[in-house]
Amino acid sequence: MTLPHYASAKTVVSRVSGIRVKLMATVIILTCGLFFSSIASDSLRTRVDYRFLLQDDPARFCTMQQLTQNYLSAYGLLSRGLSVSVKNGKVADLVQMGLCAFYFLPMTHEEGHRTILTALDIGAVSQPYYNSDGFAYVNGVTDSTLRHLRDTGLPQYIRLHTAGLESDYMLTRRVETIGAFGFDDPVYYRWEYLFRKFMLVHYYMEGLFKVDADEPQEADELERDIVGFDTYGAARHLYRPTMDFRRYTSYDELTSEERRFIRRAGYRSLLNAVHPMLFGKSRFKVGEVIDWCAGAGYTMAPFGDFIDETVWLSIHDRYHCMLYLRQYENEKTWFPAFGAGLLRYRPVEHLSIDASGHFWRQPKNLSFRTREGFSGGALDIDCSWFFLYKTGDGTAARGISADIGFLYKTEGFMPEVMAMDESAQFRIGTTLRL
Repeated sequence: MTLPHYASAKTVVSRVSGIRVKLMATVIILTCGLFFSSIASDSLRTRVDYRFLLQDDPARFCTMQQLTQNYLSAYGLLSRGLSVSVKNGKVADLVQMGLCAFYFLPMTHEEGHRTILTALDIGAVSQPYYNSDGFAYVNGVTDSTLRHLRDTGLPQYIRLHTAGLESDYMLTRRVETIGAFGFDDPVYYRWEYLFRKFMLVHYYMEGLFKVDADEPQEADELERDIVGFDTYGAARHLYRPTMDFRRYTSYDELTSEERRFIRRAGYRSLLNAVHPMLFGKSRFKVGEVIDWCAGAGYTMAPFGDFIDETVWLSIHDRYHCMLYLRQYENEKTWFPAFGAGLLRYRPVEHLSIDASGHFWRQPKNLSFRTREGFSGGALDIDCSWFFLYKTGDGTAARGISADIGFLYKTEGFMPEVMAMDESAQFRIGTTLRL
């Protein structure tokens, strides 16, 4: 869907500058991480894979999956390097805590919002730095563009509100997968995971109280945040999609139904605390060959919300199986979903394969109020071919890979995937094995 975009020359210049800043920041983080991690990896007997998605579908910079995958790999590299290069562990922890709280969390949350606009060919500016009022923004979009999106594509407009929380949620799921399967030492992701979980639950829990989260109404519409407080705005537009357009929503504007929905989201968000990794345990052993872990989670969807229950099962540290059950709900109707995947299976030394299948029931037309549903699903495959070299000192081989992925999905919402209609998508990337 291509929507009209209106921007002043000032906005275009700001957008270009914003992209340059983000690119420079990403390069600096990645370069520092690679430098430090090259030191850290010298003593490793087993190697760790850090994956980077170079191009996804649509071919924009960048999709939500690119955001979560590339950020987490860069963060893992940086954290590993800090743990080796900064001898004082408390100083390394303070550095990570500061970066997470004041830079990484707002950056990735706001970029989650921005990915929806970019996928729809709508230009926007990400300003993921807290201003004097304590807010980080995505702006540079006119009221007429947002109103047109709401009136012609309500599920996408609701997702524009919830995408920051969606990307936060998927980042925690990725860290839990890393820890459950031992793909990397979870200690390197400790502060990212704890801060992310806290922010995710805190954002939803704010709805249980009368929080005045309405930002100041800037005079220039191009300077305004695209949606305001995420959950308030999503609830208001789910229940009243045809009301007079207004970006920001205060608690006092919500109807009793909308406040009940906000409370529902707040209480259900506590499910994100149901995971042993929050208490320092990423997996459990059964005998000599099986490791397992399980947890639950919650976040909002373009037509309501969903709950996950996930089991991670590792056999001989070779077969890494992930299974999940999911329950979508719109206003009053539940829709079941489930999926399973085999991750980082290596039939030969140079090849690594991820494969997963997904099935869902979702409300017809992704509607909030309907009781009718439809069935859909997806098949997702990634293959990585490694160009390896031996170190000659008995340690595992290092290398770099060429990655290619394919996703076919039917109509429906799939977390991290931009398209909500039927699509076939290819992606390319690379993996560093250090």
